[in-house]
Formats: sequence, structure tokens, C-alpha cells
Amino acid sequence: MDILTSMLIALSMGVPGLVIAGLSLILMLLALIRKEVGLMLAAAFLIIPIAYAMGAWTGLFLFVRLLPIFPLLSAFAISRDETLFAWVLPLPPFGYLVYILFVLIASDFKGF
Repeated sequence: MDILTSMLIALSMGVPGLVIAGLSLILMLLALIRKEVGLMLAAAFLIIPIAYAMGAWTGLFLFVRLLPIFPLLSAFAISRDETLFAWVLPLPPFGYLVYILFVLIASDFKGF
């Protein structure tokens, strides 16, 4: 379990964190434009390392731990052809990932 934890933390910092955050942003946008559930599921899967490393089980950072749920709900909305929910639900993870990208670039790819 210690190896998994350290791998998730390593994937959320530095250049791997930049790649994962950017790729998940691109996949979310493509999933919404093309209305494909698989791309949104892949984006939700890619958010997991960042949500695990930056989140907590108490306080405000509980919201960060729950970020992968929003793209999953959006994928469900895409499958049910609910356009409004499909576009609104990924906004919180999208905003947080943009914030993560700015923090990683501003910290010279060192992490948090």
C-alpha cells in the first residue's frame, strides 16, 4: 500500500502532475464536445492521483477528494443525453485542474 501511495503522490507533482492535469483537461473537453462517455471516464481516472495527493478526509479539502465523482456523473449525464448536466458537472474539477496547472508552473515544476 505504501508503494501505491507514493506512486499517486509522485504522479501529482512536477512534470508528471503537469502532464496528468493537462491530459485530463483535454479529455474532459473532448468528451463534452464529442459526447463520448469513454473519454470522460478516462479523465475521471486520471484525476484520481491529484485528488488523492491534494485532498483530505476532513475540512475543505474533502471536496478535492471527491473531484473524480463529478466527471463520472458527467459521463452518466452524457449517456442519458442530458446536455446541461453533462457540461455543468465537470466545472469544479476543470477549475481545480487549471489551478493545479498554474501552481505547478509557478513553482517551477517542484510541486506544492
